[in-house]
Amino acid sequence: MEKILDQDLQDYRFLSNLRLLEDGRRAVLACARADLEQNSYPTDLYLLNLENGQKRRLTGLGDASSFAPWGENSVIFPAVREEADKKKIAQGELLTVFYEIAFDGGEAKEAFRLPLAGASAQRVRPGLYLIRAVHDNARPDFASMDEETRRRAWRQYQEDQDYQVCDEAPFWFNGRGFTNKKRNRLWLYCAETHRLTPVTAPMFETRGYAVSPCGKYLAYSGALTDRKLNMYSGLYLYDVEKGQSCELFGPDQYSGLHSLEFLDKKIIFAAEEHGPDWMRFGGTNLYSLDLENGEIKLEIPVAETQDFGSTAGSDCRRGGGIAMKAQNGALYYISAHAHDGAINVWRPGQPARRLTGEDCSADFFDIQGDVMVSVGFAGCDLQEVYRVDLASGKQTRLSDFNQGALEGKYVAAPQPLNFVNKQGDTIEGWALLPKDYDPAKRYPAVLDIHGGPRAIFGTCFFHQMQTMASDGCFVLFCNPTGSGGRGDKFADISGRYGTVDYEDLMQFVDEALAKYPAIDEKRLGVLGGSYGGFMCNWIIGHTRRFAAAASQRSIASWITLFGTCDIGLSFDLREVQATPFTDMRKMWDQSPMQFANQAKTPTLFINSMEDYRCWLPEGISMYTALKLNGVPARMCLFKGENHELSRSGKPKHRMRRLKEIKGWLYQYIM
Repeated sequence: MEKILDQDLQDYRFLSNLRLLEDGRRAVLACARADLEQNSYPTDLYLLNLENGQKRRLTGLGDASSFAPWGENSVIFPAVREEADKKKIAQGELLTVFYEIAFDGGEAKEAFRLPLAGASAQRVRPGLYLIRAVHDNARPDFASMDEETRRRAWRQYQEDQDYQVCDEAPFWFNGRGFTNKKRNRLWLYCAETHRLTPVTAPMFETRGYAVSPCGKYLAYSGALTDRKLNMYSGLYLYDVEKGQSCELFGPDQYSGLHSLEFLDKKIIFAAEEHGPDWMRFGGTNLYSLDLENGEIKLEIPVAETQDFGSTAGSDCRRGGGIAMKAQNGALYYISAHAHDGAINVWRPGQPARRLTGEDCSADFFDIQGDVMVSVGFAGCDLQEVYRVDLASGKQTRLSDFNQGALEGKYVAAPQPLNFVNKQGDTIEGWALLPKDYDPAKRYPAVLDIHGGPRAIFGTCFFHQMQTMASDGCFVLFCNPTGSGGRGDKFADISGRYGTVDYEDLMQFVDEALAKYPAIDEKRLGVLGGSYGGFMCNWIIGHTRRFAAAASQRSIASWITLFGTCDIGLSFDLREVQATPFTDMRKMWDQSPMQFANQAKTPTLFINSMEDYRCWLPEGISMYTALKLNGVPARMCLFKGENHELSRSGKPKHRMRRLKEIKGWLYQYIM
C-alpha cells in the first residue's frame, strides 16, 4: 500500500448544494476540486440520474457553485464570464450575470443580469426568484447621478477605499471581512418584467430564509440594527402578492435562526433561546411558530442529547447544503451523535428514527416525496451521494466522484479508544495506526484536538490525520468534556475552560499509552486549531509531556479577545461567563497566556492574516512569550487567509500549512 501524501488533496472531489429535481428521478449538485496550479477550487455543476447513478457534467469553466431551477430541464447559475463584464466590475460596477444551462447539453446562455455583487438565487415559483446579495449602505447610489456628479463621486469613493471607517461593533466578520454598514439583503426578481423588488430594508441583516411550498410567502430571520452588538434574530413573514412583511417575533429572545422551514401551517426554526440573558448557555433546538395563533413551542429538543447540523470534523469538505427540510407532513433534520461519531439524517417520532447508515457522516441531504438522497462519508470513503430507502432504511451509494482517489493507498481505519473520565462519563476516542504497524516497534504519536469546543471528531476521512498515519505516526483524537453531540449538560464548560477538558485529554493520552505500548511516550506531539489551539496553548503551560506542539488560530487571552474578535461580544462572553468589567480575574484564570512563562515545549504557531475569529494578536502573544523565555518557537502567518485555512484555504496554502506542521513536529518526535 502506498502512503497518502499531502498533495493527494488535489485528487479528491468536494460535493455541495445537492438538490433533487421535481421529478424525483434526478438531482443537481456542485463538485469542486483543489487545483494547485491555479491555486483555487474550480467548481462545476453535475446532473445525477438517481435510477442508474450516471452523471453528466453541465458546466466546464469551474465557475458554477450555486444554482436554481429555471425550466423543466435547465438551471440558472451566477457567474461573470464576459471580459466586458469583468471590466465593468473592475471599474466599480455592481453586476451579477445569471446563465441558463440545459440538461441535454449545449452552451450556457445569459438568462438575466442584476445590478448586485455576488448575488445568488432561489426559485419561489416559475419566473419568480428570491435573490440574496450583500448591500453596502456606505456606497453612494451612482446609478441615480448624472454623469458629471457620478464622475466626481466615483473619484471620492475610490479615494475613500484607502480608509476603513467604523461606527458599528463588531465591524468585521471572519470570511466576510469588514462588515461595517454591509448587510445580507433579500430581493425578489420577476423574470417576465425584469423587476427587482427589495424584501428587506437596507440596514436589515438577513440570517436565514425559506420559501413556502405554495410560493406565496417568505420567512426570513435577522435584525434591523446599526450596531449589531448582539446576535439576536427576529422572525418575519413576507406576503409575496401584497409585497408586505410582518414581524412574527422580535430580536430579543433567540440567536442563530439560520435554518427555517415551512411545515403545514407552522414555521420551524433552529435557534438558541437566551431570553434577556445573552450569557445563558444552551445549544440549538428546533422550535415551531403556529402561523394561525402565533404560538411558539419547543418542537424537538435536539440539544438535550445531540447537536443540530453536521459538526463532525473533516478537512475534505467544501460548501454545504440542506440541514433541515419538511416533506410529507414530517420534518427531517441532520444532527450529530457523539456516541458513535456519526452525523445522521433523522425523522422525529417516538422514538426518533435514524435514516442514514450508522457508519455514515451525512453532510447534507434533500428529500422529494419518498426519495431521499444525502452526501456524506461512509466508512473510510470520501464524500459521495447516497440514496436512502425511507421504508427499509437501506442506503445505496449512487455516485463515483471520488472513486479511485484512495485506491492503493494506506487508509488507516479509526480504532475505538473509549474510556470513563473522572466524572463518570464515557469519552469517545480513536487511534489511527501508523502505516506498516508492527507492535514490536516503537512509534511517535500525535494528539489532535478539535475546534469548537462544541464540535466532534468522528470516523469520517480526515486528510491531515491520514497523511500523518502514512508517515508512521499514531494519530490520537477524542471528544473531551465540552464537545458536541451529547447535549447541553456535557457541552457546558462555560467558565471552566482548561479544567475538565484538559483532564480528559491527558487521561486519553494515558489510555492510549496503556493500550498501545508501541507508542514512545517521549515522542508525543500535540496540535489543534481554534479551541484546539487554545488547548495547545493551555497544555504547553501545564505539562512537559509533549516533545512539540503546533498551535493554530488559537486563543491566548480572553481579555484581549473580548473587544477585538468578531464574536467576542457574544460567544466569548457566554463561554467565559465574565467581562473585563465584571470579573477580569475569572477571564485571566482561563487564559493560557497566564501560564505561558511556564512553557518549555517547542511550539509552532500558525495564524491567518484575515482571521477575525481567533485573530493575530493571540498567536503572536504566545509566540513572543516563548521567545522571551528562550523556548524554541516558530510562527507562520498566511496572507489572504481566514479562520478556515485548514478546510478551505487556497490549495498551496493548505500544502504549506501541512509542511509547516509536520516539519516542526517531526524534527522533535520522529
